Amino acid sequence: MRTPLLFLFLCCTSPAWGHDLWLEADGQELVLLQGHRHSAHEGAETVAYDAARVVGARCLDADSKPRTLSIPATSPVRLAGACTVLLVNYVSGYWTKTAWETKNLPKTGIAGVLRSWHSAESVKRVAKWIPAAGQPLGQGLEITPLRDPLTLVSGDKLNLLVTDDGKPVAGLPVAYGDDTRGVSGADGRIAIRLRHPGVQLISTTLETPLTDGKADRSLRSATLQFEIAR
Repeated sequence: MRTPLLFLFLCCTSPAWGHDLWLEADGQELVLLQGHRHSAHEGAETVAYDAARVVGARCLDADSKPRTLSIPATSPVRLAGACTVLLVNYVSGYWTKTAWETKNLPKTGIAGVLRSWHSAESVKRVAKWIPAAGQPLGQGLEITPLRDPLTLVSGDKLNLLVTDDGKPVAGLPVAYGDDTRGVSGADGRIAIRLRHPGVQLISTTLETPLTDGKADRSLRSATLQFEIAR
């Protein structure tokens, strides 16, 4: 299934959602970056963001021991420590679209509102395979590989599990690169065929109603990141 519906919805809804989030190794640190480096669409390779939007970082060590990383106050956020699996949460907050512009603000007091939403994202990077990497970390929306993805090559299929707070979620569109490749099944599972070497970004989004008066919808996105050699 190669419909770009998820990408088109996100792209047309929020400037923030038109950018990828990913983690890049730099020495002993991992740097959180945002931009179009891994996208076929036009735009800057990396774009600036407010470090205050990074609201959490959870790490699994090689022995599967979990720990919380401290988040620096400067952007791009650089996270120290050797993490076999690292999950970072990023919240860009409320967005409101009018006929004239899109503002990073709640809809309260804004005229001519067409749509409004609250945006939260996460990116989970698997650097090495340990048994714990094949299980959800258990908090929020998440994509989990059900086998070691680092041993695969272009053309191989990878089975994935989509969960929310550790529970399988059915019917969510899953995007690979710039295409939506299918939806999660009744058991939250989906198989994705890998198409290129290098950095792999696989993402999904869960949309739910909001009743806080500040936005109509909540948009939560999760990205799984890993690399393959060929």
